[in-house]
Amino acid sequence: MYIEAGQLEKAHRVAKDKMSAHERTELYVALAQDLEHQNKLTEAEQLYTMVNEYDLAINMYKKRDEYEQMLRLVSRYRKEFLNDTYKHIAEQFELKGNLTKAEHYYVEAKMWTSAMSMYRNMERWEDAKRVAKLHGGKQTFEKVVLAQAQACWKEHGAEAGAQLLAKHGLIDLAIDYAVEHSNFAHAFELAAHATHKLPDIHLKKALALEDDEQYKLAEDEFIAANKPKEAIDMYVHQRDWVSAMRVAENHHRDSIKEVMVHQAKDMVDQNNLPAAESLFIQAGKPELAVQAYSQKRMINEAARVCKKHCPHMLGDVFDSYDSGPGEGMQQTPEQVLEAAKIYEETGNYSRAIDAYLSIKQDAAEPERLEEIWENAIRLAMRHAQDRYIDVVGDVAKRLKDMRRFDSAAELYKQADAPREALGCYFAGELWDEARMLAKTELPDMLRHVEERYKAHLVSKGDADALMKTTADVGTALDMYARQGDWSKCLGLAEQHSPKMLPHYLVQYCKILANKKDFLQACESLVRYGPPTEPSNFQLYKVLAQELFISEHASAASTLREMLLRVVTNNMHLTPPTPKAVLEDRAPQAAEFGKALLVAHLLSMQARLKENNRSPEVIARISVALCRYCTEFPVDRAFYNAGMDCKAAKMTNMSFFFFNRFLDISDAIDDPENAAIDNSDFMDTDIPSPYDLDLPETPFIQGQPLEDIREWVLQKSMDQSVQAKLDTRPCDKCRTETYVANMTCQSCQTKYEPCVVTGYPVTKKSRVECTNCKCASNKDDWNMWVQFFKTCPWCTAPQNAQF
Repeated sequence: MYIEAGQLEKAHRVAKDKMSAHERTELYVALAQDLEHQNKLTEAEQLYTMVNEYDLAINMYKKRDEYEQMLRLVSRYRKEFLNDTYKHIAEQFELKGNLTKAEHYYVEAKMWTSAMSMYRNMERWEDAKRVAKLHGGKQTFEKVVLAQAQACWKEHGAEAGAQLLAKHGLIDLAIDYAVEHSNFAHAFELAAHATHKLPDIHLKKALALEDDEQYKLAEDEFIAANKPKEAIDMYVHQRDWVSAMRVAENHHRDSIKEVMVHQAKDMVDQNNLPAAESLFIQAGKPELAVQAYSQKRMINEAARVCKKHCPHMLGDVFDSYDSGPGEGMQQTPEQVLEAAKIYEETGNYSRAIDAYLSIKQDAAEPERLEEIWENAIRLAMRHAQDRYIDVVGDVAKRLKDMRRFDSAAELYKQADAPREALGCYFAGELWDEARMLAKTELPDMLRHVEERYKAHLVSKGDADALMKTTADVGTALDMYARQGDWSKCLGLAEQHSPKMLPHYLVQYCKILANKKDFLQACESLVRYGPPTEPSNFQLYKVLAQELFISEHASAASTLREMLLRVVTNNMHLTPPTPKAVLEDRAPQAAEFGKALLVAHLLSMQARLKENNRSPEVIARISVALCRYCTEFPVDRAFYNAGMDCKAAKMTNMSFFFFNRFLDISDAIDDPENAAIDNSDFMDTDIPSPYDLDLPETPFIQGQPLEDIREWVLQKSMDQSVQAKLDTRPCDKCRTETYVANMTCQSCQTKYEPCVVTGYPVTKKSRVECTNCKCASNKDDWNMWVQFFKTCPWCTAPQNAQF
């Protein structure tokens, strides 16, 4: 009621008495908002302020752009936000384009710079300058003018901008502006009213011309700017020494020597040191010439300049040379001599010694180095005796490192260090000198010298010298063995140490066997005699197995000789008969008796084939060898028997042996399905294939094997070929037995092997060697001795027997 009547004070008293503060605030705010909608802003303001809702009242005027009312309330109730309010109002007027009011409120907010920026952005330069001048002073005003000039330059050119600055009395600023934009002509025009700026304009133009590489024009401007030193520096930078010197002579004589120094340094960089030296001296800077020569490690030239122009620097030159950073640029011996002479002349003997010793091993030839270092020793002995021992020791060590052991030893002896000298003699292998020194000065070292000499010979492998000087056979033998010089080793052992011969012989033969040089091993055993100890039997077995199948012509005969020596213990003059060998129960005979007979028969066969004699005898030898197929590959034995019987036209025998060869070959190819029928050989002394180790690979493969199959197949259909082995009647029981059996299968009568064929010797055809008593069948014997004239077993001369 009171509110509708406009009596707000009475309404407020009632509300205050009857309502809580919260209820009262909610009511007043609601009523004020209604009044606000009715545009009764004064009454609404009263209600808002009665309940302290000042912000709502302020915001009410803000929404209606009633900025004065808004400012009134803010200044009364929210003074801390007054400037922000002015700013907000200014920004609103600026947005609406009312720049005058915007300026007013910006100023009220103490933000006149924002008003100035507003006018600048709108290019209202007069207003901007007015605000700047009124509120910011001269400096701010000039900045605005400069900004206006910048804008003017963009639109009308640099000259227009400069004219604007001049119009406002800113001549210096206008000149700087013109220079900044390279408008030097206008800058000079403006300088007519500001002559103090002329040098600066000339200088700036000179720098610009220098950047454009217009050096002569730049020079003129530098001179006009009274800056001849800058012109000189420009030419120095360009290495235009003539121009630099011309400017210096005409305009800045104090720089003449400086130009010379710069030019001299350039000559140094170009490695033209004589020209640089001349310039340095003209400039009165000889020390710089010395420094240049020193840096280039030209010690002699540096010393020459020192002597002539600055002798006080001489010692320092050599000191800096020795201690300076000249890595990789070594001093020559001549330079060292020059330096040392100077040190000697000045009495600095210790420094002279150091100079000589500064030369390292790779600086000159050894002879020259030795001469240089001897100078150090000479000076130490005469003028620095406290250093003498150390210098001698140092030089001696260097000579030793250079392997000049004799010279090093002499120095050590001078320094009373005989043991070190002896060490040099050892290192240089100067054994006579070492012995002499030990005899005269170190008698306790004599034995050591000899031990070292012996060790030296051993390390060098000089067994010959070792034998000559020490007669140490054992060591020499070891050396020869390690060097692989087996001929010398075995020869020396044979001559001077027979007991050691077997050891080295077996060692050598094992090496040969490992290299698969079995024949050479066997020949060596024949040459020196094979040791008969059982420990060597395995080696002999390997040699026998390999030489049995060797294609070399002398393999069988060499092996026969080696095995004969083994069996007879190297003591035979007349060898025992084959029968005696086979019956001998000694370990070597039991082990190698059969192998000896095999080697003998193979050698007989080889000689017959070589001389193209008696195919029948050759065939009988191959047949006999089948009896010993435990000693060499079984398939080879039957193949050879088949081939040789075929050549001798012994078709029945060839057919049998080829059949057995094919069975064995098939068993080797397919051992899982091997089935060899041995019934045809049951009454022979040929070993059963089931009692033998078959070879891993067949002796014959491919087409030759197929040719044998074809031949056997043809003969199996030939009625003339009898499928049986040849037989003969037993001498005792007359039972037919296999022709090559050594024992009758019926009565067990044993036969001697024929020394020519290996067949049994029958009673009717038996003959003997008159020397060794070995037995043979007469026809085979006569065939042999008629051609070869000797016994096939002992090689004694023999005649045919009829």
